[in-house]
Amino acid sequence: MKAKRSLGQNFLVDQSVVDRIVSAAGVRAGETVVEIGPGRGALTAGLRALADQYICIEKDDALAAQLDRQFADDDRSWVVNGDALEMMPDALPVPGPYRVVANLPYNVGGRITMHLLENWSGDVSAATLMFQREVANRLAAVHGTKAYGALSVLVQSMAEVWPLFGVPPGAFRPVPKVQSRVVRLQPRPEPLWAGLDYERFRAVVHGGFQSRRKTLMNSLINATGLTNDVDAIRAAVQEAGLDGGVRPDNIPVAGWIALTRSLP
Repeated sequence: MKAKRSLGQNFLVDQSVVDRIVSAAGVRAGETVVEIGPGRGALTAGLRALADQYICIEKDDALAAQLDRQFADDDRSWVVNGDALEMMPDALPVPGPYRVVANLPYNVGGRITMHLLENWSGDVSAATLMFQREVANRLAAVHGTKAYGALSVLVQSMAEVWPLFGVPPGAFRPVPKVQSRVVRLQPRPEPLWAGLDYERFRAVVHGGFQSRRKTLMNSLINATGLTNDVDAIRAAVQEAGLDGGVRPDNIPVAGWIALTRSLP
């Protein structure tokens, strides 16, 4: 079946990479696996063999139908034909927790990750995901590095991020023009921002990185959705123990949490 560019499809064909991802997923007896975007099913057989129950979410109608036929006689496997960006855990055929595995489309990998962390929360025991290398680097980036940004802060506030291994373009068909990387996300027992309003925290982080080349003070003053009271912002930055003259990418995750607490 030909890959559809509109869905960002690049099918995994290298069996050695398949074996590494299945092993890295760490599926244990009695667990339910959710595979996002199984495509032609490269990872599917290996994951199904280890899982007690298996669910796949596939947006492509033709591929979903093909997988549905494959599991027609398996009463502990389900194919959900839908968009992972919109799917909520209560729409799945069995309750969590779920061990999530995915070869994510390059164009929506970050968005799907945020959807899982924001909306699936306690329903994900762990997630082993493959991204474009640049996105994977952003997830794991530490403050003070070029890759560090709003995505880094938000993801790391909710999960530990473990980069696992790289995957070359030749492992896919069609062959992409980018490198890939497999990452494990281990959701925290409770987010680092516990006790704060998450929407407020997210607004502060996105607002602060809206002008990432400017100083923290100037970024916050010009941020959409936050106060533009310069004196109040300066006081909040000081109360959070931060230096308003540094750039946003030099502020650690804990600093963004402290800033959210102090901003009016």
